[in-house]
Amino acid sequence: MGIGGAVVDYGSLSLILALGTWPELARIFSFTIGSTAVYLVNRRWTFTSNRNSREVAALTTVLALTFALVGGVNALALRLLPESPWQITLAWAISQAVATTFNFLAQRTFVFRSRPAEQ
Repeated sequence: MGIGGAVVDYGSLSLILALGTWPELARIFSFTIGSTAVYLVNRRWTFTSNRNSREVAALTTVLALTFALVGGVNALALRLLPESPWQITLAWAISQAVATTFNFLAQRTFVFRSRPAEQ
């Protein structure tokens, strides 16, 4: 789902930017939209889900951390990259790579972790 989530994220970023939204804020909105799509697919097909309160709490924590990470990395990249027509896209790509890796590993480890079989 990584590529599909990235397509949803970048597509929503493009639409939000076209509405005149500040790039840092647009990135946070697009991340939220993309992450929601990825979670729904992961819950259904990738990890199988119990949909219990522990899962919801773990997901909330992981998404909050990823939210902070994507916002920080994107803002830093926008400040460090030279101004160009590609600046926003490059900042998105950098923050997407970091966030996707962290989000997948954290969801696999903390949200959708396997429980030992009950005996």
